[in-house]
Amino acid sequence: MILIEEKTVMKKGLLIWGLILTAAVWLFAPPAGADLIPSSGPEGKSGYWRKRVGISEFPFLKIGQGARAEAMGGAFTSVADDVNATFWNPAGLAHIEHVAYTANYTRWLAGSKLFSGALAFNTGFGVIGFSAVSAAAQEFEVTTPTAPWGTGEKAQVGDIAIGFLFAKKMTDKFMMGGQVRWMQENLYLEKVSNIDYSVGTYFYTGFKSARVGMGFRNLGPDVKVTEGGLSSTMPTIFSVGGAMEVLGKKGGPAYVTLSAEHSFITDYAPVNRFGAEFWIQNTLALRAGYRTNVELENWSGGLGLKYKIKGSAFTLDVSYHNETQGFFASPIRFSVGGSF
Repeated sequence: MILIEEKTVMKKGLLIWGLILTAAVWLFAPPAGADLIPSSGPEGKSGYWRKRVGISEFPFLKIGQGARAEAMGGAFTSVADDVNATFWNPAGLAHIEHVAYTANYTRWLAGSKLFSGALAFNTGFGVIGFSAVSAAAQEFEVTTPTAPWGTGEKAQVGDIAIGFLFAKKMTDKFMMGGQVRWMQENLYLEKVSNIDYSVGTYFYTGFKSARVGMGFRNLGPDVKVTEGGLSSTMPTIFSVGGAMEVLGKKGGPAYVTLSAEHSFITDYAPVNRFGAEFWIQNTLALRAGYRTNVELENWSGGLGLKYKIKGSAFTLDVSYHNETQGFFASPIRFSVGGSF
């Protein structure tokens, strides 16, 4: 009887995945006239028109949150087994047994900074979570047609997003989750607001520790920055990936997790992500990642520390991304968190 139920669950899971993949292919397939878009620039490199750069609003939503996930190259959709799932695959929050939290800092490009945090707790019926992301660009001097060298007035632009999440274990192998989020972008003279949605699934295949994850992030209506102006799309991301322990068992004295995923992005070319995490005595973690088809970052690395005391766990993580062009300081992330 149990075997029949497990087979039924697996069939349902595969059916859901098939439907999502079909929708993704339909949604992200280039239109018939896509070949008319210039595919190379003056130096023969892939052109930004081909990658659809600049067609979306709220670009800060594409910046990965959490040092653990980013140290693994962002290949986290199928790893998402802690509160960091908030920013990658909401279904992963179903792993939380009691209460978990995290706070993140990102030193981003061109002097900009991001802060984010999440809180999640298991209600017994499911896991409820809350998230917040704040981004601020470096302060700059205001210029006008009559004062092109600056007016002496300083300006600050930034973004904020606040979300509510819910995740639930449908079976011992299949999880689902979603997020609703309000966001606002401060463009100095104007403010733009919108609502977006994210959904995700997480499925243990039954083959050793292999699991697969899918996530649709930043789904929402188009945005008009100014009254009567052109509309911009949301920076929707669809990711599908897999992960598995290739050495040892999760939670054991020493184990290695490998992950890989493919991401479709509405305003950029598809990106492949690869990550690795090596835990020693479930206390020290060494991480590395690599991503393809990116302009400024490819490899990343990081460290993680976990300390447990009286049933509570505290974590500290750091990650580093190289900046390949030498234009900006390399991104660095710090995260603190825990569970109890």
